[in-house]
Amino acid sequence: MSPRTAVRRVVAPHAEGPLVRMLSLPARLHLRWLVIVLMMVLAVGLYAHVLTTASPMPPSKAPEMGSATSSPPPAPSPTPS
Repeated sequence: MSPRTAVRRVVAPHAEGPLVRMLSLPARLHLRWLVIVLMMVLAVGLYAHVLTTASPMPPSKAPEMGSATSSPPPAPSPTPS
């Protein structure tokens, strides 16, 4: 074992603060999956809230016909002769 590794092993437990201990609690309790699921549910819920409460796009900002992102105009119907 090198001296650098020996010093790191001695210093690391004493340098661990309450924040590090609190953030590592789910891993020490084998609950990582629960934390991941809760964060995903929170993110999806926040995204759904933003989508449902957003104001509609004003007509002046709507995409124009013939722009690169819009669909092509319909073909003209043949006239009866």
